[in-house]
Order: sequence, then structure tokens, then C-alpha cells
Amino acid sequence: MTGSKKFRLSLLAVLTASVSSTAVSAGFQINEHSTNGLGRAMAGQAAMPENATVLATNPAAITVFDSPTLSGSLSFIDPEIDIRGDISTNLSAGTVSADIDDIADTAFVPSAFFVAPINGRWSYGLGLFSTYGLTTDYSDSYNGLHFADKAEVLSVTFNPAIAYQVTEDVSIGFGLTATYSDAQIGTSTPQAISALTGGAVPGNATIVKMQGDDWGFGWNTGIFWQLTNQTDLAFSYRAETELNMDGEIKSDLVASYNQGGQLALNFAAVTEFAINHKINKQWSIQASANHTDWSTFDKLEAHLNDGSSVLLKEENFEDSWRYSFGTTFQYSNELTLRAGFAIDEGAVSDEHRSLSIPDTDRHWYSAGFTYTLSQNDSLDVALVHIKGDDASVNEHSATGSVVSELHATQHGKANILSVQFNSSF
Repeated sequence: MTGSKKFRLSLLAVLTASVSSTAVSAGFQINEHSTNGLGRAMAGQAAMPENATVLATNPAAITVFDSPTLSGSLSFIDPEIDIRGDISTNLSAGTVSADIDDIADTAFVPSAFFVAPINGRWSYGLGLFSTYGLTTDYSDSYNGLHFADKAEVLSVTFNPAIAYQVTEDVSIGFGLTATYSDAQIGTSTPQAISALTGGAVPGNATIVKMQGDDWGFGWNTGIFWQLTNQTDLAFSYRAETELNMDGEIKSDLVASYNQGGQLALNFAAVTEFAINHKINKQWSIQASANHTDWSTFDKLEAHLNDGSSVLLKEENFEDSWRYSFGTTFQYSNELTLRAGFAIDEGAVSDEHRSLSIPDTDRHWYSAGFTYTLSQNDSLDVALVHIKGDDASVNEHSATGSVVSELHATQHGKANILSVQFNSSF
């Protein structure tokens, strides 16, 4: 095995452990890179340099640390997404159930961050985390495999950053990002359709499937402003990452699809406005408004090596906002308590929602704490419950001579348990 192949397999092993089974934020966005942030539903995160994880949302805020600081977290995500509905066809006995439970598995999401001062003005840091990821996996017996079989996006981002303290109150930061992603999407013929056609359409045959990978590069920046002794403000921006997945197209039904190809997949830009206000020595409140530029994600289309194209999925995402509110209570020198609430807008309308990415509006309810273990070490714990709004899914498909219409409702929720260790030295 070549060194390049070993590296790729090792990186894929990291990827498998680094993303949730299904994204629990809008679209296929991942926010599980800070346990203390999750305890506040990520409210005010860009303005809260409590530990090194702030680098992911605002590199400017790392100037606050006067000694090297390391943070590592692990989040356990338990999602549950169920589909209820039916599929009608143009055949005489053509209605079958679209019901299915638990299309997402549990998963663990790790992250790691390191920040350190260079001198009185400059600081640097490095983050290793995931910002986008998705897996929806329908069983081989599902009646709607021609709408969605398996969709998977795995990613890991390396984010070195540097920050400069312009004045005693204002810092700016800038980072570069290198993101490796592996993606797969495909559809298959369900056994139900095969039975309705008397075997004319074979069951569990791959209609089209593409798997590819790529490196994408981008940047992030931020401003951290200590407006008063009580109030901190922050602005941060993570630029869009463009990826062109290079891989193979496969099909059991269309021979010409079986060749190499590329799939364009962009990870949307994210902007955050954040505030942290200290009411007194014990109480503080936080808030954030996050905008994700999802409108750049309109379709999944594979470009084959022979010059032809295959439309895998129309998505037509829309820009979305996420509003979060939190509070922090310094109970004692050793114990800090947190709670938060967030409204997370879905990135897709009822008209364009698909089984592959069953997105919807979500509400976050969270709580957490930090326990100081020693002068240099602390432990964060957070628990989050995410409730998704019920949402309709309507899709159209033509498989050979069989025309199908899906009319269903998705029901989704998730629980997250996150633990993080922080150490300065």
C-alpha cells in the first residue's frame, strides 16, 4: 500500500469519527465543536473566549489568552428522523407505504483546538474540527429508494489562525482553512416498484451513485471588541469552501453512466454577530445571529468524463438565519452554569425538501456547566435537546415507465451529550 493510500485511509477513519450521522443544524451544518458553547445553544459564541474552542467561530478572540491553552471535546449525538406517508405510481395497484423509522444512526463528533500568545499583541492557534456533515441511510427494503438511498458528506477542517490586538479593546483575527471532504449520493430501485412491474424493473438495482473526494481551501476572519467592562461584541465570517469531488459514477441501469466524473459541492459561508453582556459578578447574558449563505447550494450535478452531465438531485436551498440566546451563572469559584435556547431556520422550503437531506426548522434547548479541576484545568459538560418541526416532503420520480409521487411528513429530533477538557500551561 502506498503512503498516499495509507494517508487517505487514515484520514477517512478520522472523518468517520468526526461528523454526526445526520446534521442537527440547518442544511447539513455541524455546530458540535464547543461543549461550553453547546451549553448556551451556541449563543454569543464569537464573543465568548472561555477556552480555545472560540477559534472556530472568531479567531480574533484568541488574543485574550495569556498562556498556551488546549481544548478537546467529544459530542455524542443521538438523532431520530422518521418518515410517514405514501408513494403513488401510474400503475393500477400503485400505492405503497413511504413509512420508515430512524434513518440516522448515533455518532461521536470530536474536535481539538490550541491557542497561544506570541507576544503582547500577537497570538496564534490551530483548530481541527468539522463544520459540515451528513448521512441519511435508508434500508434496502424501503419503498422509496428511487427518491433516496444513501447520502453522505464527511468533512474535516484544519484551521490555523493568527490574531492581533490593535488596541486594548479591539482585536482582529484571520485564519486559513483546508477542508477534506468525501461525499456519496445515490438512488436505487425498490423491491416494491419491481413487484408492481412484474420484475420489468429489477429490485435493488443502482439507478445512479457517485462517490468522490476533494480538498477545498478558504479563510475565516473576525473582530473582537471589548466595548465596556461589561459588554463584548464580535463579528466573524467563515468564507465559502468550494469543492469539486473527483470520483466514480455507477449505474446498473444506464451503462453510459459507468465512468469517472466530478461533483461540485460548496460549503456555505457563515456570518455571526454576537454579544456577551455581564449583568453583575455572577450573571451574564449572550446572544448571536448567524447567517448561512445556503442559496449557493442549488443542485447536485455530476459532470462525467465524456462531457455529459447527470442531475443527481435538485436542492434549491435558501439562505437561513439562526438566533440563539443564553445565560451564564458563576455559581462558585469552581462551578459555572449555562443554559440556552435557539431558533434554527431550515434551509429548504416545503416545495424543494427531499428525503436525501430532510431539513426543517429546529428549536434548541440546552444546559451545561464548567467545573474547575485546578488552576489550569477545567471540564465542560453540556446536554442539548433539538426538536424539529414536522415538515412535508413531496418528490417526483420516473424509473423506466414507472412514474412515482411521494407525499410524506418528516418528524425529527436529536439529543446531544458533550464533554470537553481544557488545559492551560
